Amino acid sequence: MKLTILGSGYFIPMVNRNNSGYLLEIGSEYVLLDTGSGTLRQLIKGGYSVWNISKIFYSHLHIDHLADLLPVLFTRKYTQPNREEGKLSLFGHNDLQKIIAGFENLFSQWIIHDKYPYHCNCIKPGKYNYDSFGLEVFKGNHAEQSLMYRFEDSTGKTLLYTGDTDLSDELYKAANGVDILLTELSSTNEEFTHGHLSPSKISQLLDKCKPKVTILSHLSPETEKGTIIDTINVPLNCKVELAEDFAVRNI
Repeated sequence: MKLTILGSGYFIPMVNRNNSGYLLEIGSEYVLLDTGSGTLRQLIKGGYSVWNISKIFYSHLHIDHLADLLPVLFTRKYTQPNREEGKLSLFGHNDLQKIIAGFENLFSQWIIHDKYPYHCNCIKPGKYNYDSFGLEVFKGNHAEQSLMYRFEDSTGKTLLYTGDTDLSDELYKAANGVDILLTELSSTNEEFTHGHLSPSKISQLLDKCKPKVTILSHLSPETEKGTIIDTINVPLNCKVELAEDFAVRNI
Protein backbone atom coordinates (compact mmCIF):
# COMPACT_ATOMS: atom_id res chain seq x y z
CA MET A 1 0.00 0.00 0.00
CA LYS A 2 1.32 3.43 -0.94
CA LEU A 3 -0.16 6.84 -0.11
CA THR A 4 0.63 10.01 -2.06
CA ILE A 5 -0.60 13.35 -0.73
CA LEU A 6 -2.05 15.36 -3.62
CA GLY A 7 -3.60 18.07 -1.46
CA SER A 8 -2.89 18.82 2.19
CA GLY A 9 -4.57 22.19 2.47
CA TYR A 10 -7.65 23.91 3.79
CA PHE A 11 -10.55 25.31 1.76
CA ILE A 12 -8.76 28.68 1.61
CA PRO A 13 -6.33 28.69 -1.38
CA MET A 14 -2.73 28.32 -0.21
CA VAL A 15 0.46 28.70 -2.24
CA ASN A 16 2.01 25.35 -1.32
CA ARG A 17 -1.07 23.29 -0.41
CA ASN A 18 -3.78 22.05 -2.73
CA ASN A 19 -7.34 21.27 -1.63
CA SER A 20 -7.95 17.79 -0.21
CA GLY A 21 -7.00 14.88 -2.44
CA TYR A 22 -5.05 11.66 -1.89
CA LEU A 23 -3.87 8.80 -4.09
CA LEU A 24 -3.85 5.33 -2.55
CA GLU A 25 -2.16 2.49 -4.41
CA ILE A 26 -3.52 -0.72 -2.91
CA GLY A 27 -3.10 -4.15 -4.43
CA SER A 28 -3.47 -3.69 -8.18
CA GLU A 29 -5.64 -0.57 -7.92
CA TYR A 30 -5.16 3.19 -7.81
CA VAL A 31 -7.81 4.86 -5.68
CA LEU A 32 -8.51 8.55 -5.07
CA LEU A 33 -9.70 9.79 -1.70
CA ASP A 34 -11.58 13.04 -2.39
CA THR A 35 -10.99 15.38 -5.33
CA GLY A 36 -10.77 18.94 -4.08
CA SER A 37 -10.02 21.75 -6.52
CA GLY A 38 -6.72 21.12 -8.32
CA THR A 39 -6.53 17.39 -7.59
CA LEU A 40 -6.53 16.46 -11.28
CA ARG A 41 -3.55 18.70 -11.99
CA GLN A 42 -1.74 17.36 -8.92
CA LEU A 43 -2.36 13.81 -10.14
CA ILE A 44 -0.78 14.64 -13.50
CA LYS A 45 2.16 16.44 -11.86
CA GLY A 46 2.74 13.30 -9.79
CA GLY A 47 3.13 11.26 -12.97
CA TYR A 48 -0.30 9.62 -12.98
CA SER A 49 -3.37 9.79 -15.22
CA VAL A 50 -7.13 9.72 -14.71
CA TRP A 51 -6.93 6.37 -16.51
CA ASN A 52 -4.93 4.91 -13.65
CA ILE A 53 -7.86 5.51 -11.29
CA SER A 54 -10.44 2.77 -10.79
CA LYS A 55 -12.30 4.15 -7.77
CA ILE A 56 -12.89 7.47 -6.00
CA PHE A 57 -14.14 7.59 -2.41
CA TYR A 58 -15.69 10.80 -1.06
CA SER A 59 -15.50 11.57 2.64
CA HIS A 60 -18.24 14.17 2.26
CA LEU A 61 -19.60 16.50 -0.38
CA HIS A 62 -18.23 19.92 0.52
CA ILE A 63 -16.72 21.74 -2.45
CA ASP A 64 -13.11 21.65 -1.21
CA HIS A 65 -13.32 17.83 -1.27
CA LEU A 66 -15.44 17.38 -4.42
CA ALA A 67 -14.71 20.18 -6.91
CA ASP A 68 -12.50 18.26 -9.35
CA LEU A 69 -14.99 15.43 -9.91
CA LEU A 70 -16.45 17.26 -12.91
CA PRO A 71 -13.01 17.94 -14.49
CA VAL A 72 -12.15 14.25 -13.98
CA LEU A 73 -15.28 13.17 -15.85
CA PHE A 74 -14.71 15.77 -18.59
CA THR A 75 -11.11 14.63 -19.06
CA ARG A 76 -12.21 10.99 -19.31
CA LYS A 77 -14.63 11.92 -22.08
CA TYR A 78 -12.03 13.63 -24.27
CA THR A 79 -8.76 11.76 -23.62
CA GLN A 80 -8.93 8.13 -24.70
CA PRO A 81 -6.76 5.41 -23.14
CA ASN A 82 -4.90 2.70 -25.03
CA ARG A 83 -7.14 -0.04 -23.70
CA GLU A 84 -10.54 -1.56 -24.21
CA GLU A 85 -12.03 -0.77 -20.79
CA GLY A 86 -11.96 2.17 -18.43
CA LYS A 87 -14.72 1.98 -15.86
CA LEU A 88 -14.66 4.40 -12.92
CA SER A 89 -16.56 3.70 -9.70
CA LEU A 90 -17.56 6.63 -7.45
CA PHE A 91 -18.41 6.03 -3.78
CA GLY A 92 -20.02 8.30 -1.23
CA HIS A 93 -23.14 9.32 0.64
CA ASN A 94 -26.53 8.97 -1.09
CA ASP A 95 -26.45 12.67 -1.97
CA LEU A 96 -23.54 12.00 -4.34
CA GLN A 97 -26.08 10.55 -6.74
CA LYS A 98 -27.96 13.87 -6.74
CA ILE A 99 -24.78 15.74 -7.61
CA ILE A 100 -23.99 13.33 -10.45
CA ALA A 101 -27.55 13.70 -11.76
CA GLY A 102 -27.13 17.48 -11.71
CA PHE A 103 -23.85 17.23 -13.63
CA GLU A 104 -25.47 14.99 -16.22
CA ASN A 105 -28.41 17.35 -16.61
CA LEU A 106 -26.07 20.25 -17.36
CA PHE A 107 -23.10 18.59 -19.05
CA SER A 108 -24.16 15.14 -20.29
CA GLN A 109 -22.67 15.44 -23.79
CA TRP A 110 -19.30 16.47 -22.31
CA ILE A 111 -18.94 13.85 -19.56
CA ILE A 112 -20.76 10.67 -20.63
CA HIS A 113 -18.90 8.15 -22.81
CA ASP A 114 -20.58 4.81 -23.45
CA LYS A 115 -17.32 2.92 -23.84
CA TYR A 116 -15.70 4.34 -20.70
CA PRO A 117 -18.52 4.66 -18.16
CA TYR A 118 -18.53 5.85 -14.57
CA HIS A 119 -20.89 4.50 -11.95
CA CYS A 120 -22.07 6.07 -8.69
CA ASN A 121 -22.22 3.77 -5.66
CA CYS A 122 -24.11 5.01 -2.61
CA ILE A 123 -22.21 3.42 0.25
CA LYS A 124 -23.24 3.05 3.89
CA PRO A 125 -21.36 2.15 7.08
CA GLY A 126 -20.40 -1.51 7.04
CA LYS A 127 -17.81 -3.95 5.68
CA TYR A 128 -17.07 -4.49 1.99
CA ASN A 129 -14.66 -6.63 -0.02
CA TYR A 130 -13.13 -5.68 -3.36
CA ASP A 131 -10.62 -7.49 -5.55
CA SER A 132 -7.61 -5.59 -4.20
CA PHE A 133 -8.63 -4.68 -0.65
CA GLY A 134 -11.08 -4.89 2.19
CA LEU A 135 -12.96 -1.81 3.35
CA GLU A 136 -14.87 -0.81 6.45
CA VAL A 137 -16.96 2.36 6.31
CA PHE A 138 -17.85 4.42 9.39
CA LYS A 139 -20.09 7.45 9.94
CA GLY A 140 -18.07 10.64 10.27
CA ASN A 141 -18.69 13.53 12.66
CA HIS A 142 -18.49 16.59 10.43
CA ALA A 143 -21.45 16.82 8.06
CA GLU A 144 -24.57 14.73 7.58
CA GLN A 145 -22.92 13.15 4.53
CA SER A 146 -19.60 12.34 6.24
CA LEU A 147 -18.06 8.89 5.88
CA MET A 148 -14.71 7.48 7.04
CA TYR A 149 -12.91 4.70 5.16
CA ARG A 150 -10.64 2.06 6.69
CA PHE A 151 -8.74 0.15 3.99
CA GLU A 152 -6.96 -3.16 4.54
CA ASP A 153 -4.61 -4.72 2.00
CA SER A 154 -3.81 -8.39 1.44
CA THR A 155 -1.00 -8.29 4.03
CA GLY A 156 -3.25 -6.92 6.76
CA LYS A 157 -1.89 -3.35 6.67
CA THR A 158 -4.54 -0.72 7.36
CA LEU A 159 -5.16 2.93 6.55
CA LEU A 160 -8.03 5.05 7.86
CA TYR A 161 -9.04 8.17 5.97
CA THR A 162 -11.35 10.32 8.10
CA GLY A 163 -11.88 13.39 5.94
CA ASP A 164 -12.94 16.37 8.06
CA THR A 165 -14.02 15.17 11.48
CA ASP A 166 -14.57 15.81 15.14
CA LEU A 167 -14.10 13.27 17.93
CA SER A 168 -16.74 10.55 18.20
CA ASP A 169 -17.14 6.95 19.33
CA GLU A 170 -17.18 5.96 15.65
CA LEU A 171 -13.82 7.67 15.13
CA TYR A 172 -12.34 5.88 18.14
CA LYS A 173 -13.58 2.57 16.78
CA ALA A 174 -12.35 3.22 13.25
CA ALA A 175 -8.88 4.45 14.29
CA ASN A 176 -8.13 1.79 16.89
CA GLY A 177 -4.74 0.21 16.17
CA VAL A 178 -4.61 1.40 12.55
CA ASP A 179 -1.23 1.47 10.78
CA ILE A 180 -1.81 4.84 9.11
CA LEU A 181 -4.30 7.41 10.35
CA LEU A 182 -4.86 10.08 7.68
CA THR A 183 -6.88 12.76 9.40
CA GLU A 184 -7.19 16.52 9.71
CA LEU A 185 -5.84 19.38 11.77
CA SER A 186 -7.66 22.58 10.88
CA SER A 187 -8.46 24.06 14.30
CA THR A 188 -6.25 25.46 17.01
CA ASN A 189 -6.92 24.93 20.71
CA GLU A 190 -7.55 28.65 21.04
CA GLU A 191 -9.98 28.99 18.10
CA PHE A 192 -11.74 25.66 17.86
CA THR A 193 -14.23 25.01 15.06
CA HIS A 194 -16.94 22.41 15.61
CA GLY A 195 -16.60 19.44 13.29
CA HIS A 196 -12.81 19.66 13.12
CA LEU A 197 -9.84 18.47 15.16
CA SER A 198 -7.48 20.58 17.25
CA PRO A 199 -4.16 19.52 18.87
CA SER A 200 -5.85 18.73 22.18
CA LYS A 201 -8.47 16.56 20.47
CA ILE A 202 -5.82 14.77 18.43
CA SER A 203 -3.98 14.08 21.68
CA GLN A 204 -7.13 12.42 23.02
CA LEU A 205 -7.52 10.39 19.83
CA LEU A 206 -3.92 9.16 19.86
CA ASP A 207 -4.06 8.26 23.54
CA LYS A 208 -7.16 6.15 23.02
CA CYS A 209 -6.41 4.51 19.64
CA LYS A 210 -2.59 4.31 19.34
CA PRO A 211 -2.28 4.51 15.54
CA LYS A 212 1.27 3.70 14.44
CA VAL A 213 1.60 6.74 12.15
CA THR A 214 -0.73 9.75 12.08
CA ILE A 215 -0.62 12.09 9.09
CA LEU A 216 -2.27 15.43 9.78
CA SER A 217 -3.73 17.11 6.69
CA HIS A 218 -6.43 19.64 5.73
CA LEU A 219 -4.08 22.18 7.28
CA SER A 220 -5.14 25.79 7.74
CA PRO A 221 -2.80 28.81 7.71
CA GLU A 222 -2.83 28.61 11.50
CA THR A 223 -2.18 24.86 11.81
CA GLU A 224 0.38 24.32 9.03
CA LYS A 225 3.17 25.71 11.20
CA GLY A 226 5.59 22.92 12.12
CA THR A 227 5.68 23.90 15.78
CA ILE A 228 2.06 22.82 16.27
CA ILE A 229 3.13 19.17 16.49
CA ASP A 230 4.95 20.07 19.71
CA THR A 231 1.58 20.78 21.34
CA ILE A 232 0.29 17.24 20.62
CA ASN A 233 0.86 14.52 23.21
CA VAL A 234 2.20 11.58 21.20
CA PRO A 235 2.12 8.14 22.86
CA LEU A 236 5.19 5.89 22.94
CA ASN A 237 5.75 3.99 19.65
CA CYS A 238 3.46 6.37 17.76
CA LYS A 239 4.54 8.93 15.18
CA VAL A 240 2.83 12.13 14.04
CA GLU A 241 3.69 14.20 10.97
CA LEU A 242 2.22 17.12 9.04
CA ALA A 243 1.17 16.28 5.47
CA GLU A 244 2.94 17.96 2.56
CA ASP A 245 1.79 17.95 -1.05
CA PHE A 246 3.48 15.13 -3.02
CA ALA A 247 4.80 13.44 0.12
CA VAL A 248 4.75 9.64 -0.25
CA ARG A 249 4.29 7.06 2.48
CA ASN A 250 4.78 3.34 1.86
CA ILE A 251 2.75 1.26 4.28
